[in-house]
Amino acid sequence: MGYMSPINSFLRNLVARGTASAGLVLLVFACAPASAAEGDARAGQGVTPGAPAAAPPAFDPRSVFRNICGFCHEDGGRRAAKGPQLMDSPLTDQQVFDRIKSGKPGRMAAFGGAFTDDQIKQLVAYIRALKPKK
Repeated sequence: MGYMSPINSFLRNLVARGTASAGLVLLVFACAPASAAEGDARAGQGVTPGAPAAAPPAFDPRSVFRNICGFCHEDGGRRAAKGPQLMDSPLTDQQVFDRIKSGKPGRMAAFGGAFTDDQIKQLVAYIRALKPKK
């Protein structure tokens, strides 16, 4: 009969013992490669082993702020909510950086483990550029 993958062999044994439903077996057989050569050919599709991974998407401070910080800082940081309004904040850039990186016990989580220093600087620049909506 030729090459039989371990999965195909396992399923044939289940069927022979009557412990698997025919529908399940047909589904798995339809998805499994029929031969070692076909399995090798399918393995060649998509990601090649050892090939460099696709570059991660660029850091977008506006999107990050909206999806993470926006829960506490409404309207993109323009209004207070659970957290303070950040537009026109009296804090220095260094204070905002430190707050994002280290948090504030009982008030704000620390994000230093989630973002690089450069990404935090981009978030600070985003906050400083906030203007009222027209």
